[in-house]
Amino acid sequence: MKVFLYLIVLALAVSLPFAQISSAENVRVRHTVIAASGDEAPSGGNYLPSSFSNARVNARHEVTFDAVVGGPSFATGIFVSDGNTTSAIAFEPDSLTNPFITPNGEVIFDVNGTDISSSDGKSITPLMRDGDVAPGGGTLTLREGTSARNDHGAIAYVAFVNGSTATQGIFRNDGKQTVAIARDDIRAPTGGSFTLLGTPVMNNSGQVAFFSELSDGFGIFRGEGGDLTPVFVTNQSAPGGATFADFGEPTINNHGQIVAVASLINSTIHSGLFVGDGTKAIAIALQQQPAPKGGNYNGNFFGRTKLSDRGEVAFNAGLTGGTSTSGIFRGDGEKTTTIALRSSNAPGTTGTFATFRDYLLLNDGRIAFIATLNLGVGGVNTSNNTGIWIGTSDEDLQLVVRTGDVIGGRVLTRLPDFSQGTQFDINENGLLWVGTFGIAKAVVYSCVLGNDV
Repeated sequence: MKVFLYLIVLALAVSLPFAQISSAENVRVRHTVIAASGDEAPSGGNYLPSSFSNARVNARHEVTFDAVVGGPSFATGIFVSDGNTTSAIAFEPDSLTNPFITPNGEVIFDVNGTDISSSDGKSITPLMRDGDVAPGGGTLTLREGTSARNDHGAIAYVAFVNGSTATQGIFRNDGKQTVAIARDDIRAPTGGSFTLLGTPVMNNSGQVAFFSELSDGFGIFRGEGGDLTPVFVTNQSAPGGATFADFGEPTINNHGQIVAVASLINSTIHSGLFVGDGTKAIAIALQQQPAPKGGNYNGNFFGRTKLSDRGEVAFNAGLTGGTSTSGIFRGDGEKTTTIALRSSNAPGTTGTFATFRDYLLLNDGRIAFIATLNLGVGGVNTSNNTGIWIGTSDEDLQLVVRTGDVIGGRVLTRLPDFSQGTQFDINENGLLWVGTFGIAKAVVYSCVLGNDV
């Protein structure tokens, strides 16, 4: 592992070999390259440029990532770095992808898109295999790309059910047993039938939430293996007097609260962002509602919203009637804080924000996000128009990294996009991201604000 210290302070720029001059005065960021294409893998051979589709970090700063390794034999692997050494958790010709690491270092990963396994670094345990017996009858076939994991090593997933009256279901496995959360041969608690089950999300208590298309509408439900709780359903009254019609994908926190975008009927307001727990719902942002720093929400909410254990929601919303057309905000239904606005000044640069990509939310209110800058403004061109920022509001935003920066002797040319797997993660002390450096790629952990790792 290589560690490079960036002290972005003008007075120190001359004396430090890896210092860079930035307009983000007095910002201290330490970039640690966890793995890079061309590096020797602990399993033998070298990481290929097609590696690092997914990377995650836990609270102990342990990083897991998937990689393609070439020479002496071609294979895929799941690896873990503790900051000093990197170990191969699994390594074989099969496709091993999508790792997740728990706080105690257990790694959960997909095998061939059909199975899910876990490893404690000593042995591998299957959690879901193609053909497993389904609770309630039949056998299971995983619907690829539809699983959730939590910090206790449990998984929740959508599977096709074969040889049964059910055709699909959502199931949870905690390493000891598999339970059914929902099956389409069991009626929904609202009376209709499940016709389509969406990708589940799960909290650390094992509560599973999911979107479903129903025979009589749409809904978002929460369950643990017994009775399901309807959180949002079609024709339910929404805060403010409108009626819920349809919903986006949910996010759940550790208290069982769920946030989702909803379309509305019987009102001049046609969409909004809501938090509910099955007993009450609150509006976080509504179409036509004034935004904190001018303009109104236009009803478009981009990407999957994030929900903290404090009940705060991070969201990317479109705006109309003001000086900006979109922005990232944090709100709890009573107060909303602006994090960044399109066309506003981007801290640490002389440019302005153009678009917002992925964003992450911590329980202390900090939001990290990837954004692009407007070309031709403040010296911005295609070589330096993307960056990562973090802060609790637009008043304390700090630039973490930007394309054009030199890290480990290589120029950063690209940061993650929405469609590139899980390449952006966060813990209390820093950010994990996968960057492109010309034809090479690297997994990088950036420790911000002088925190120690």
